[in-house]
Amino acid sequence: MLKINAEKDNIRALVPKYILEIIAKDVEHFQISKYKLCNLILLKFSLRFRSNHCQEMSFEEKEYLQFTLHKENTGFYIEIRKGINGMNESEMIREIFSSYAVLPSFLREVNLFREKIAFLMSSHKEYRVLKFHTVEGIVEGRIEKIDRNKKENYLQILVNGKSYYVSQIEIIS
Repeated sequence: MLKINAEKDNIRALVPKYILEIIAKDVEHFQISKYKLCNLILLKFSLRFRSNHCQEMSFEEKEYLQFTLHKENTGFYIEIRKGINGMNESEMIREIFSSYAVLPSFLREVNLFREKIAFLMSSHKEYRVLKFHTVEGIVEGRIEKIDRNKKENYLQILVNGKSYYVSQIEIIS
């Protein structure tokens, strides 16, 4: 079931509970709001949603996913809805979010923050000095390494001998 309020552009769809668990985990790790994450997922994963991952999770208990659509995403969402054939809106939302949730953490992150990661990789290759805002404050230095944290499975960079999660840094310059 999908309900869209034309005034507020609220989206509500019944999805496997697993998807909500993944979203909650990523909201905490990326330190962004559920609202922002859901809108990013809608934008970045809407072109790959014909995955049928939701059918593979038919055993999973279901709960409602609800979020408000960014105003700038409303037109995009309307276009996506026009392009779906043989699928209702609720099925479309389940498939988009399922294609996100089945990926490992670092691949979800790569898809959501593609531009940021591309910039970090080019800066690493060019051995540029960058300034970052981190959870611990401002850090300036060169990226020594970009890799996947084996324990948490999210991307991290090594700067001045210290690791920082890519999603938790903001590039200042």
